[in-house]
Amino acid sequence: MYKAVIIDDEPWTREVIKSLGQWKELGIEVIGEASDGEYGRELIAHLAPDIILTDVRMPHLNGIDLVTILRKEGCTAKVIVVSGYDDFDYIHSVIKLDVIDYLLKPVKPEELNEQLSRAVEQLQKEKLSRSGESMDGFLNAPWTSEYFALRNHACESLRANNSEDILLTFEKMKTLLSDSMLPEISKGMMIGLYYGLMEKLQKYISESGYTQEDLFTREQTSFVFSGETKVSDMLDSMSALYSHAAGSVSKLIHERNRLDIRQVESFVKNRFSETGGVTLEETAARFYVSKEYLSKIFKLSVGEGFSDYVASLRMAKAKELILRGVALKDVGSMTGYLDQAHFYKSFKRFYGVTPGEMQKSLKKDSKT
Repeated sequence: MYKAVIIDDEPWTREVIKSLGQWKELGIEVIGEASDGEYGRELIAHLAPDIILTDVRMPHLNGIDLVTILRKEGCTAKVIVVSGYDDFDYIHSVIKLDVIDYLLKPVKPEELNEQLSRAVEQLQKEKLSRSGESMDGFLNAPWTSEYFALRNHACESLRANNSEDILLTFEKMKTLLSDSMLPEISKGMMIGLYYGLMEKLQKYISESGYTQEDLFTREQTSFVFSGETKVSDMLDSMSALYSHAAGSVSKLIHERNRLDIRQVESFVKNRFSETGGVTLEETAARFYVSKEYLSKIFKLSVGEGFSDYVASLRMAKAKELILRGVALKDVGSMTGYLDQAHFYKSFKRFYGVTPGEMQKSLKKDSKT
């Protein structure tokens, strides 16, 4: 997971960014927030994020000065600048500081995620380039073809859910890359081998209909390279992941037809506020059942139809955001609505008042 921090003096802007970002899908985790540039600088120094989203105009230290200082200090994090329409003079300055791009307020989900995707793409290219020189040696090594054959066999055993064969195949890899056959291996080469195996594993998990988080804890997938790391250590770690994945996916596939409505509810609660919301078709596909079957079982178990259930979650979230003082123009997008007019109409139908009327009523009640 890449690490990101958000620096903005407006709480609702930070909430909008956190709500609209496809963090999990892009492999990003928001690990910290700050409300001014000085605290933002300290946050970055302590957390060393890969991605920084910062406002231009902030108290104590503005975004331009913050990025200028960071670049002088050697910080290479990917920076996305958030600005208002009247900040273009600042924007010209920040573009020179090697930033990804800038986002105009109000932040739009498609623009935010496009720029986050660009940041991830650049980070991945840099990772590959760092190991590229060493990997050239790997591709030309005499044992390369045998290694690829073993890696392919490990993937076939993974698809066959054969944990015993996976363990045996990785033992053969260790023999192939043992100290006697390979006296020296570069850091870049070892990293390249590791991420090549990890990419195959992640592809298998995704094609099976699951995510890495469904199968592993963060500790299980955390492998720290150090000066003492040997190829055998890395292969032992990867062997354990492959074997565990084979057993876990096999078990999940065996049990997935036994629909657990609690899991369905949890899935919907995690996805309802994403852009466009969550659909019956999408949820049925996630749990490998027909949409007709899911619709029937859901209503019998929960007591209301799937669409009504999703609508009630969105309306409850919308009311909560209004209570917290989030700008009305952002509430719709933060609860999954693509069209503002549709959101207003749905809100009025659900609560009997418009979002603006509810906001005025809440303000009036707070004064009395």
